[in-house]
Amino acid sequence: MSFFDRQIPVLGDICQKKLKNSRVFVGGAGGLGCIVCELLVRSGVGKLYIADFDVISESNIHRQLLYTTHDIGKPKNLTAKEKLDSIGFNCQIEIFGKIDEDFLLPDVDVIVDCFDNKDSKNLLSRLAFKNNIYFVHAGVFGYFGQISTLKDKKLEDVFSFGSQENYILPYTVGVVGSLQAMEVVKIICSLKPNLLDKILCIDLLNYGFDTIILN
Repeated sequence: MSFFDRQIPVLGDICQKKLKNSRVFVGGAGGLGCIVCELLVRSGVGKLYIADFDVISESNIHRQLLYTTHDIGKPKNLTAKEKLDSIGFNCQIEIFGKIDEDFLLPDVDVIVDCFDNKDSKNLLSRLAFKNNIYFVHAGVFGYFGQISTLKDKKLEDVFSFGSQENYILPYTVGVVGSLQAMEVVKIICSLKPNLLDKILCIDLLNYGFDTIILN
């Protein structure tokens, strides 16, 4: 028996090998980041880099599924690594704290935007653009979410983020985080259709899913 016996018939042996050899950088170990990181580890990604400098607070627990009340006050990056290592899938995990414009990205296949603020999102996008790396963005607010993959565009060229309030439902985070992880797998395995130069808009209140094609 293999860890991946139930998914290889769906994804295929070639995709599974690509996942094993893949390297993914995840910015943010909050609501989206917890789900994306766990799903990528359980999917068989070979190496995962996680950047976060925040600590776990009480208001995080309802949607940041790697953490419990026993983790309040602990660093998110270190705690996420410990929880993900405990899965036992032999994924190599390396953590970082705060990143800036001078941050040297490791050699990765995909960069995943799970940050919760526009400054960090735009910074990570600029780093991806400068290094010509696939950038899988997601954002959530209330019942709504969006996902997009960029390669030759920067996030700030596509989105104009307004004022931000962290009003978030765990169900929205769960759906959007799962779709974001699926998009990362699609990019790694060259599965189509994907969301390159598209925006998937998610409305869980009305169960609406719409795709916008970027010029």
